[in-house]
Amino acid sequence: MKIFDKYKEKILKIKNITSVGISNLTSNAISGLFWIYLASLLGTEKYGELGYLLAIIGILGGIASFGAANTLLVYVPKGEKIQAVIFFVVLISGTIVGITSYFIFQNESILLYPLGYVIFSVVIFDLAGKKCFANYGKYMVLQRTLMVVLSLVLYKYQGIDGIIFGYSLSFFPFGILMYKSFRESKIDFSILKGKMGFIINNYVKQILTIVNFNVDKLIIFPFFGSSVLGPYQLGFQIFVLAMLVPNVVIQYTLPHDASGIKNLKLKKYTVLTSIIITIITISLSPIIIPQFLPKFDESIQVIQIMSLSFVPQSLSILYSSELLGSGRTKIILIATIISISTLSVGIILFGEKYGLFGITVSFVIGKIAEFLFIHIKKDNLKHDFRTLS
Repeated sequence: MKIFDKYKEKILKIKNITSVGISNLTSNAISGLFWIYLASLLGTEKYGELGYLLAIIGILGGIASFGAANTLLVYVPKGEKIQAVIFFVVLISGTIVGITSYFIFQNESILLYPLGYVIFSVVIFDLAGKKCFANYGKYMVLQRTLMVVLSLVLYKYQGIDGIIFGYSLSFFPFGILMYKSFRESKIDFSILKGKMGFIINNYVKQILTIVNFNVDKLIIFPFFGSSVLGPYQLGFQIFVLAMLVPNVVIQYTLPHDASGIKNLKLKKYTVLTSIIITIITISLSPIIIPQFLPKFDESIQVIQIMSLSFVPQSLSILYSSELLGSGRTKIILIATIISISTLSVGIILFGEKYGLFGITVSFVIGKIAEFLFIHIKKDNLKHDFRTLS
């Protein structure tokens, strides 16, 4: 009977991980392909403007979320009724950030995004914390589908602002689920006692990750304009799609690394997949881009250069899995800061002299610098990833 129960538990665990992996892969593929499709509608300059707005709202959403995602993932499985107070805090922060951003940027399309983002974020991670993985997957895909439909409809009436507005609106239907979860616990700030260190640490980590993801666009647009950011943004979207596999794999490996299980074969196959994707991207981009996105000829070189970062970034993600599993978050934080600093300085220095080529090379250098720091620190800590190197 015990053997049967253990077998049943393993099957359930695999089912849950598969459900999360497929839903994340599907939802991120929908959004990634959608942003690439928009390139064909907008052209280079308008696509550059869109990339800049996406970077702004990405930062705003991160600021408003107050590290709620990991807080819910850690404390909800322990049975702590922390939802109401977390929901209350992010609703206030989302509203404040949204209103403040309107006065700073004078753009109505970004007003609703911070509030909508935090609503969906806490709902989805509350479900993950409760291990409601089927609903988690369903709502992830549903939100992305709503985003595509609403953005395309509103684009016809409001242009780029309509795309951002549709993106923001796609989050709000999930407010009903937030309201239902609100009723499960009371707003009690005393429950945060002893947890603020964890919350603040994760908040800082989340902000750095989001800045690392968006800082290039925030620099390129004001310094070099939308005509440069447009081709770069398309290359970046290809990079995001290429990272879907390692980002899904880490969701499986992280809990195993935390318990000392290495999963080296899976990690090897993930790196091999990244190598194959790199070769395919370099080979096919000169054929596919002129055929489907003729206005983005400049993106061919961007995509080919950026593809050189696929493998180091995949390795960084896989190394981070073991470091996070062993609680070595400081190394990841420093690596992220190195990546941000290298990328920012490189864009300004090389972009001025070499234009789009120099900016793209700076992106690759930033990812390699991040990987090298993690790799060196990992070796110093005697983490045995040598078979992956």
